[in-house]
Amino acid sequence: MNIKRKNTDFKFLIVVLAAVLPISLCILLISNRFENYVLLLAALGLPAALLTIRALFVSSIRLKLLISQLRWWHLLWFLVLLSGLVFRIRNTYEAQDSPVDFWALFRMGIMGFVGFVLLVRLAMKKTNWLHTLFQGSIGFLAAYAVVAIISTLWSIYPLWTLYKSVEYLIDVVLIAAIVASAKSINDYKLMFDWTWFLLGLLAASAWLGILIWPDIAIRQDVGMLGGQLAGVIPAMETNKVGELGAILGIVALNRFLFMKDSRFYLIIFLVAMATMIFAQSRSPITGFLVALPLMLFAARRIGPIALTIMVMFFLLFLTGVTDVFWEYFLRGQSREEFSSLSGRTYGWVLGWELFKLNPLMGFGAYAGGRFAVLTELGTNMSSGQWSSILNTWLEILIGVGLMGILFVIAAFIKTWANIIKGTISSEAGSLFHCLAVEAIGVLALISVRSMFTTNIFWHPPLVFLLIVGYGEFMYMYYRRAKNRQRKAAYSKSLVTT
Repeated sequence: MNIKRKNTDFKFLIVVLAAVLPISLCILLISNRFENYVLLLAALGLPAALLTIRALFVSSIRLKLLISQLRWWHLLWFLVLLSGLVFRIRNTYEAQDSPVDFWALFRMGIMGFVGFVLLVRLAMKKTNWLHTLFQGSIGFLAAYAVVAIISTLWSIYPLWTLYKSVEYLIDVVLIAAIVASAKSINDYKLMFDWTWFLLGLLAASAWLGILIWPDIAIRQDVGMLGGQLAGVIPAMETNKVGELGAILGIVALNRFLFMKDSRFYLIIFLVAMATMIFAQSRSPITGFLVALPLMLFAARRIGPIALTIMVMFFLLFLTGVTDVFWEYFLRGQSREEFSSLSGRTYGWVLGWELFKLNPLMGFGAYAGGRFAVLTELGTNMSSGQWSSILNTWLEILIGVGLMGILFVIAAFIKTWANIIKGTISSEAGSLFHCLAVEAIGVLALISVRSMFTTNIFWHPPLVFLLIVGYGEFMYMYYRRAKNRQRKAAYSKSLVTT
């Protein structure tokens, strides 16, 4: 990939104006209360469709190149994503009464195949992932998975705990195998591209659902937009659709600033922003707003940071956008509903009380939150709308207690340390640096979202594992480079003496 560093401040001004002005105008128009949200979608749909066609044309060329470079681990990565897609929704009671149906067998078959391939490659000495599996942040996640498997012994739903824990361990083994197999930064950059392409397909499927199943794809009578964008096939909650938009927006913004084909990435950025806005999901928007300044700081762009502050100041204090934004952000909820985080705090309070009953070992990985907390809260929480209590850290505490969450916290901190250290150590504008900035933005989004979802340890955590793997890849790369420097210096000292 060619990296461009010229005119990045000017390019950032373009993307800010291209994103902020239409979005602000859109919100102000919406504030006039369009009674038929379809009219709004139609007004924005035509330019969005033209932009998408342009992006698809360019993507078709890029896709051919991408596919020609794929390796065995990219197929397994896709299969793991496929196994995590939802094609039917079951409530907690249905999952207990009939844990293995067709789609469960489909998922188990895919993950069984992935695990089998990894074991065969290890046995045939084609991919030695054992060393990578037990070091650094990947090692901490593997340790958590082992604790989760052991928790089957005291789980309130042993079979559920066993399967979900083994499934997560396979996920971790796969990223360990990928890190062990990647020989260069270009290999890992291809993993980034492949992952973002797959997520782009998921986001596109949500928009396609509007054309085929508009009544299902748009949750009606929600917020000032009049509806929320959701996925139909595969089924995706509005939070997931919003997260896809936020991730793709972060990636597109980073590559727009630092890489060639800036027009292509500008189109992707605008479509991603539209996805995030029409999903009306608060935590992805919050995560994106947190990620933006961190990315600019990591990219060492003081000018864009100052520009962002000025634009935000203008919008918040010199216009009427602030009131409109908060009305959009409230999403039609009362202050009480908003303060309860759409009912999440009720589950958190009960979950914390259950955690205090068994703080060391919990109630079984992946089972405590779903089969203890949600069932206790009643049918509204276990009817299929929620599959967890929507908080990574509390969910882990309820599942495996303190002895399990310590490993996840260690992995989380180590990943942040690896990415930050890699950003500082890498040359500004290099491919290492650009991907590190991208990783910081996505990891910041994940960090915010972890307070409202379980995307760190709930299958398939591909985005999180991608960033974890890149942190370990950079750590090992720079450690080997330092070792070579020490050996070279030592050899030179022997020669001089």
